Amino acid sequence: MKRNLYLAIAVAAVMVATTIAEAADVSFSGQIRPRFNIDEDHDSTTSPQEFFDTRVRLNAKANVNANTEVFLQFQSVGNWGADGGGRTHNGTRVSTGGGGEQANDNLSDVGFHQAYLTLKNFGGNAVDAKIGRQEIVIDGHRLFGHTGWTQGAQSADAIRLTHAAGNHTLNYTYIMNSEGDSATTSANSDATSHVVYAQTQGVMGGTLSGIFVATSDSTSQTGSADTENWYTIGARQKGKMGGLDYRVEFYHQFGDAGIVGSTCACGITDIVAGSAESADRDAQMFGVRVGKTFANVKG
Repeated sequence: MKRNLYLAIAVAAVMVATTIAEAADVSFSGQIRPRFNIDEDHDSTTSPQEFFDTRVRLNAKANVNANTEVFLQFQSVGNWGADGGGRTHNGTRVSTGGGGEQANDNLSDVGFHQAYLTLKNFGGNAVDAKIGRQEIVIDGHRLFGHTGWTQGAQSADAIRLTHAAGNHTLNYTYIMNSEGDSATTSANSDATSHVVYAQTQGVMGGTLSGIFVATSDSTSQTGSADTENWYTIGARQKGKMGGLDYRVEFYHQFGDAGIVGSTCACGITDIVAGSAESADRDAQMFGVRVGKTFANVKG
């Protein structure tokens, strides 16, 4: 791991050095986050799993000029004393460091968590563009967030265009969730999302936001015969009123759920296992949070 970290530092230095002649500001930062975990399920016949893991990050940021910024973030997530095989934690595959009794020269557990270019006033318009691998956080992480409570966190390859004026903000995000086109056949196994997000401040003592997401996913099948297209639309209001902090949000999702009958009935009414029957999505989520903030209170 140490060797890979040195390599990451060298790569960051080389990449940032190409803009030093122009950059007005170059900065480095980082993070080391060790954590002790206890994983335990409801089954009394199994034993809890206890382990240490650590997240290490190295950041390099260069302000090339008033309208251009480059950000690189290297990340390594590993478990203490583990071999190089990796493990799954909370559904996320993470790389691991080497055990104390083995050579570490073959490990490749350092990679880019984020690497993006920010262009302000893109194309001479009042639009900021962020291009590359990045964490996408919208509102309270309800639909899109970095899942920072996991060591590996979450980032995506995306293009984000943001326009802000007065108390309004409008954002469009294109996300390449998965790229799997075949070079020898017509098979298409891509997954993409298009996100349109709008926010207005000063509404009912807070901020009103709306979101629309269109997702197309053909990764579950060979070819495009079972491409799933589904949509999510919702709104969120957060603010203060009558001395209370509040948040109200509602989301509705609809569209295709794919040809599920070919593999299983999946507990869906009127779907027969082994058939070519498909199912639709139709789901809602509604949430309310109300709280009170006490200032200057001891204890």
